[in-house]
Amino acid sequence: MFKRIVLAACGAALALSVGAAGAYFTTQVQVAENVVRAGSISLSSEPTSAAVSIDSLAPGSEAERPVSLVNDGSLPVDVVMTAVKKAGVTDFWDALTCKVTCGSTELYRGQVSQLRTSPLRLPAGSRADVRVTVGLPAAAGNDLAGDYAKFSLYIDGEQAH
Repeated sequence: MFKRIVLAACGAALALSVGAAGAYFTTQVQVAENVVRAGSISLSSEPTSAAVSIDSLAPGSEAERPVSLVNDGSLPVDVVMTAVKKAGVTDFWDALTCKVTCGSTELYRGQVSQLRTSPLRLPAGSRADVRVTVGLPAAAGNDLAGDYAKFSLYIDGEQAH
């Protein structure tokens, strides 16, 4: 029995020493200089002011003005255009109509005072030529003659997702 124990111990030691004595080749490769940078969105418009200025708008008429939107960023952006009255006669402001298009796509139709276009997607580094048409309904009365409305267009961009 003692002989069996000694033989088993010698066998186990031999098995362990064979496994421990074996060597494995290894290697490693370095992939250096990795950089991760966040993208950006950046919008600009042309013209930068008075894009929709109109003199002498008559009842029943419309005037169309171009506005170019440019995505100067590195990510696609969804753009929405709104308008906010800054000065002028509220009745005149409320009477003005508006249509905003990009190519053959209509982004908005309604009152200037309620302007909020559907989102327009601009890929990174791209430009879109938008047409803003402002009108005064034919039913506008003499009480609006000589009135004005001063407003700002806001062009808001959000990263497309």
